[in-house]
Amino acid sequence: MKELQELAEEKEFISHDERIQIDELVTQGKFLMAAQALRSAIPPDLLDRLFHDRFQPSDARPGQLHRSLFHLKVPLIITTNYDFLLEDAYAEEYRRSAQNLTYKEAAVVQSLLQRHQQFQDRPSIFKIHGSAHTPGEAILSELDYRQLLYREPGYRMILSAVFVMKVVLMLGFSFEDTEIRLVLESIRDSLKYRSAPDYIVLPKNARNSVERKRWRQDFGIETIEYEPSPGHPELVQLVDFLASHLPLTP
Repeated sequence: MKELQELAEEKEFISHDERIQIDELVTQGKFLMAAQALRSAIPPDLLDRLFHDRFQPSDARPGQLHRSLFHLKVPLIITTNYDFLLEDAYAEEYRRSAQNLTYKEAAVVQSLLQRHQQFQDRPSIFKIHGSAHTPGEAILSELDYRQLLYREPGYRMILSAVFVMKVVLMLGFSFEDTEIRLVLESIRDSLKYRSAPDYIVLPKNARNSVERKRWRQDFGIETIEYEPSPGHPELVQLVDFLASHLPLTP
């Protein structure tokens, strides 16, 4: 967000006063409104170049956590990130290119999930907020979220099906995304608040006890806390532990 603000003011797409007001929106937690103001002001071709520089740097390399995720043998890895670190880790692991699917390809995701038993060793990557390959379709601002919620019903159906039929483990995720919260609220209400929990892994004290309780009761999200150390190796340890306890497949 700060990069966009600096660029917009430097190129005089927004005035200094507008920059101050956008800063105030960010301070108030109105991130989507601030992003909408910036996206509306910055020309699309310049935003495309910024996306490329920010999310496709030449020195970016996947970390151990990206690699370890594939050892879980899950049918689908869902990410809100625009970068290609998961795809790069996939190429290292399987010596082939990953299929890059976004919210616009919900029908393809459905087909892959239905045929998962045929591709047990090849999880699919579902980039629900879009990809740096297509910055114009990235979910970034308030208007983008509204269009995602109301103009992509197939995407919402797939996301709902995943949370209804599977246990979801959330890593590196703040649970602040509007559409996921709405999907989980709907599921909890439809199932009369009896749905089995999904899990989110967060550093200790990242959320207070009242908020964790509300997440469990309102969204069906159980919090797993850990004591973080530099680089968060605890997340890799958790994923490796889970992978080592997978049932053997014939």
